[in-house]
Amino acid sequence: MTGPRPLDLLNVPPAGTHLIEASAGTGKTYAITGLFLRLLVEGNLGVPEILVVTFTEAATAELKDRIRARLRHAARAFAEGGAEDLFLNKLVRRQGDREPGAAAIGEALRAFDLAAISTIHGFCLRTLRENAFESGSLFDSELLPDQRSLIREVVEDFWRTRVAGASALFVSYVLGKGTTPDTLLSLLGTKVTQPHLTILPDREVAGSTQEESEYVDCFRELRDAWPEARAEVERLLSTGEGLNRSKYRVGAIPLWLSRMDEYVGRGERDAELFAEFRKFTTRELEGAMKGGLAAPAHPFFACCQRLQDAQVALDELFRRRLVGLKAELFHHVRRELTRRKEERNVMSFDDLLVRLHQALEARGGVALARAIRGGLKAALIDEFQDTDPVQYAIFRKVFGSGDGPLFLIGDPKQAIYGFRGADLFAYLAASSQVESRHTLGENWRSEPGLITAVNTLFAGRDRPFVFEEISFQPAAPAPVRGPAPLRIEGEPGRALHLWFLKAGPGQGSDKPLTKGAAREILPRAVAGEISRLLRLGRSGRALIGTRPLGEGDMAVLVRRNLEARLMQEALSELHIASGLYSTGNLFDTHEAVEVERLLRGIAEPNTSGLVRAALATDLLGVKGEELEGLLADEPAWERWIVGFRGFHDLWDEQGFIVMFRRLLAEQEVLPRLISLPDGERRNTNVLHLAEVLHRRQWIKSLAWGECSSGSPSSGIQRRRGWRSTNSGWRATRGR
Repeated sequence: MTGPRPLDLLNVPPAGTHLIEASAGTGKTYAITGLFLRLLVEGNLGVPEILVVTFTEAATAELKDRIRARLRHAARAFAEGGAEDLFLNKLVRRQGDREPGAAAIGEALRAFDLAAISTIHGFCLRTLRENAFESGSLFDSELLPDQRSLIREVVEDFWRTRVAGASALFVSYVLGKGTTPDTLLSLLGTKVTQPHLTILPDREVAGSTQEESEYVDCFRELRDAWPEARAEVERLLSTGEGLNRSKYRVGAIPLWLSRMDEYVGRGERDAELFAEFRKFTTRELEGAMKGGLAAPAHPFFACCQRLQDAQVALDELFRRRLVGLKAELFHHVRRELTRRKEERNVMSFDDLLVRLHQALEARGGVALARAIRGGLKAALIDEFQDTDPVQYAIFRKVFGSGDGPLFLIGDPKQAIYGFRGADLFAYLAASSQVESRHTLGENWRSEPGLITAVNTLFAGRDRPFVFEEISFQPAAPAPVRGPAPLRIEGEPGRALHLWFLKAGPGQGSDKPLTKGAAREILPRAVAGEISRLLRLGRSGRALIGTRPLGEGDMAVLVRRNLEARLMQEALSELHIASGLYSTGNLFDTHEAVEVERLLRGIAEPNTSGLVRAALATDLLGVKGEELEGLLADEPAWERWIVGFRGFHDLWDEQGFIVMFRRLLAEQEVLPRLISLPDGERRNTNVLHLAEVLHRRQWIKSLAWGECSSGSPSSGIQRRRGWRSTNSGWRATRGR
């Protein structure tokens, strides 16, 4: 396969299928807007005839703004006969008569609200609704934005019918392996609804009762023999001649006997043997003898050997059954999800893709593709590296016939990570079927020194991304002056500097550091370097252009939320302010726990324990000794109770958000939190929680057709309640 060639934006043919590989910062959006403009001016297409697809709502909104702005610049360029933008200037000058181009752009701006710029799911939804008869879709299907709760429902039903109803031995085995409904849910991930996914093994391994029966019989034999055999077994193990005492230490034998007592007492519902069980088997005893002496003999040892052999066979059976059960879970969830969604007449975002793909592959697929192309003459697919086989099949079926141009724009390196469900092999398949491949080779975002460093780092390997189809394309700095460079002590700052962490004195310098030790050292080392750079900035020795280097010029990227918190703690120790941006769940934060305690106290102001718990939060800031004093000061305690009742009544009468805002103001919650370490993040979390709770209450009120405020008295105690869950506060119907 020949490599990509540099994209000539002005001359790439507006026909056929083209793949444009664009690394970060190389002007991908600029290329998309330029292609859109050429299709209008030179392709004589209208705005509604050009499909532009990206993969998130935010990216869709940004792309709309960028295309609209580019059209405005183009309108000015056509009116004035040129522009500073080199591409626009050449496009205008080669038109000759500027009037048709100006008219096309003017019409595009007027009709821009009709532009077909959307997410892939938005495109599928529109297509299915506009072609309901051809696609066989229902007109009134409700779109289900998040199907996770429905998937959980199916998984929990699967657990009840296929796991909880199995034998006690198998249930014990499954739980012992850490398998729960939650782990099964995690196993499904985001791939469960994708039809191209192959599940191995194909179906659940058939169970057998023979191994279980043999294990139970052997266990019962051992259980019945143990009381009578215990004393003799202890004597033989403690005094047996020829036993290797490094394996059969006399001091350990009482512990082993105690473990056998516990095992026998557990009953036959647990197929897990304790670690030292093998010490009682004939095979282990024979292997521990010295000088060719005979091993201690007793029927109990033979009984233990039979039980161990039965347990090994049973363990292998259960292992295969559990693997098969997990495979069957995928098939079951697919079937049951489809059935339940059809029964409830709902569709998920994934269903939009699957249904359109199925309609295009069905008997009427050719007519459906023709109908779609009747309204859409060209397609620009942004972030194409995030596509999967279903999405690519849709684009290829609709736009791959050569009737109109199809531009696929993306970065194959990002497909490696499977971000947003990306499938690397779908990308590679597309790259092998396009008519031409192009690349954007100029980086407009990064400093020249960093570009050179990255080029050097990756160009040193023959196949830095493993697959030959994904080659490294060196980038070049764009021929424009970017942001002012960093200079330290008058010298250019290093664009890329690698640190290699070595163990210090007394830490065993020949051995690699453990993760725990590294997590303790690295945050402090990075914080120390940041502190050094800030000192240089304050003294005018570290400058960006002419201004001092400051805190806002620095960012620390880590892999995990835990590491982010450790990094912030290290900065706080050096009195360096920082903001923490994480992907953690809002309801897993410390502030979520505190807001829950506060709301419980307000919901039940006559329950002194809940009020005390609310007072002890950082939100209200009552210290332990102050709280103890309140309990002895009846007037002061009564003032707090009256205050909580007032918030309770306000919630009841005017709703949650009115009450919560007044509480924040009267109790000076935000000023109190901002004075604490990471106070800015704490305040952000509290305000975000208030917004989420307010929105959830409002949505539930609409869903139930209630005009009440969802207050603690009318909502928490009567018609519906707020109950604490693992994912936060959730409105529920009261009983």
